[in-house]
Amino acid sequence: MDFVNFPLLLMSALLIFSILTSLVSTKANIPLILVFLCIGLMVGDGGGLGLVGFHSAKMAFFIGNVALALILFDSGYQTSFKSYRMTAVPSLLLATVGVLLTTLLLAPAAYYILNISWLQAMLLAAIISSTDSASVFFLLRMGGVSVRDKIKSTLEIESGSNDPMAIFLTFSFITLIQAHADGFSWRLFTNFIEQMGIGAIAGLCIAYVVKKIINKVELDTALYPILLIAMVIAGFAVTNVLGGSGFLALYIAGIFLGNSKLHGHHQILRVQTTLTWLCQIIMFMSLGLYANVSEFPSVFTPSMILGALLIVVSRPLAVFLCLAPFKYTLLEKVFISFVGLRGATSILLALTPLVMHLPYAETFFNIIFLMVLMSLAIQGFFIIPVARMCHVTLPIVEKPAEKSEVDLPGLSDSYLVSYKLSENTPAVHGKPIPKWAMPIIVKREGISYNAYNIKSLKPDDRVYLFASSEKKIQFLDSLYGGGLTLNSEDFGDFTLKPDTPLKELVLLYGIKIDKRMQDKTICDVLNQNFADIEVGDRFRLDTVELIVRKMDGCSVEEIGLDLEPSEKSFGRLFVLQKTKRRQRSEKQH
Repeated sequence: MDFVNFPLLLMSALLIFSILTSLVSTKANIPLILVFLCIGLMVGDGGGLGLVGFHSAKMAFFIGNVALALILFDSGYQTSFKSYRMTAVPSLLLATVGVLLTTLLLAPAAYYILNISWLQAMLLAAIISSTDSASVFFLLRMGGVSVRDKIKSTLEIESGSNDPMAIFLTFSFITLIQAHADGFSWRLFTNFIEQMGIGAIAGLCIAYVVKKIINKVELDTALYPILLIAMVIAGFAVTNVLGGSGFLALYIAGIFLGNSKLHGHHQILRVQTTLTWLCQIIMFMSLGLYANVSEFPSVFTPSMILGALLIVVSRPLAVFLCLAPFKYTLLEKVFISFVGLRGATSILLALTPLVMHLPYAETFFNIIFLMVLMSLAIQGFFIIPVARMCHVTLPIVEKPAEKSEVDLPGLSDSYLVSYKLSENTPAVHGKPIPKWAMPIIVKREGISYNAYNIKSLKPDDRVYLFASSEKKIQFLDSLYGGGLTLNSEDFGDFTLKPDTPLKELVLLYGIKIDKRMQDKTICDVLNQNFADIEVGDRFRLDTVELIVRKMDGCSVEEIGLDLEPSEKSFGRLFVLQKTKRRQRSEKQH
């Protein structure tokens, strides 16, 4: 029975090793997918240990397709409509025109460096043209920072929706090469409309059918995720058979299902998150196993040159051209350009020429593999310093509430919410508590009490209560949540009210602005110059910088004042007046 036990032992050992290695990658800010790829390289035939022989391009391609389909579905499932309302147009422009521009800008370099045909150069550039969002947000989260909502939404939507475009371009150029075409055909444009149109319609149909079935049938809660995954994979296959983009269909279906009410939603989300991690581990390890390290030296130099051009030239130019019509600052564009990490889709598409038996297929695969490794290594290591340099970060603040959906009849929209109280908790200091917001259980010093037997709440108590909606949880956050301590580096040295007149800043800090503006308030200036205001937005005012500290809905509640802003901090929109920076001793308080 060694033919059963040995493979099982090896597979489980690889999974355990991959997961435990994430502890090291977290501390070192190394992208996890880079770790998974390297593990595959290490244990494969061409990597040194030679523990696993994996030479089937078709099998690797099959594994990658199924895994990527589920990853894209999960990406859509966890994208809110709010993100789309915020940055839909620029993000989708990056995901389509941006991918095409990246291809067109990188292809000439591939043509001259590798001495291949123009169609082959376009194929190679198309394969590497899409980005990977999972690595970006993993690295930012592990680094203790998060980016502003506008940037996060842009990156999420772009990287979640640009794979279908890269896949379309790749297969289009393969078709032209196989047909020995001399140039482009208008048939490509009609194919694009056909694939994306069928894919979009299929996505909506999948979402509708899945929602109807899941909400109609009464099953054990544990069966809902399995039913959903089975229907999603079936929808993916049917869409591809009909000539549409199955990946686009699953991404769209994920968006609509993730923003809908489904039976067993909480269970579905937990299983899906676990499954997505498993898909990433298996996909990247299988791709690493297939690669042959001994073939890398022959293409190392051209791979590094093309990788550098992609990071420094092609991606930034594509981003700046696509975002030119929109209100993104220079530094925001720089950051979005830099975080175009390459990942799963690029290596998976690099298998396509191998499966199709095209010339240069092995060379293309090795070049793409090295370019992905280069992107993950360089952009992965420096993403957090670049984010801070570009002033697009906010400190990650732990949410005051720990919540769990109640999956019981009649309480499907309710939450069980828990708070750990602190010295800054308003409820501890006697703030009135409505009857509906009274705790059910209070845990104090490890002992649980009926809340009605507790006369007053104390710091370090943990309270449990029910909430019937997200809006009520926001109120509970203000009642039971602790105060937020802000870092002056991120939110300024002092706090100002938004109705503070600018002339007071002139008197107190000696700044120089136009006299006609001095009667205006800080809030007036922000509303006049910003289309949408977010926490963390920066606004340069002569030698100081105003920073939005706190919002209540669409209204600004607190402004931070940074007396010594970074010279590289340009804010989000305008600098009112450029003057030489005075020494701190000249500022009047």
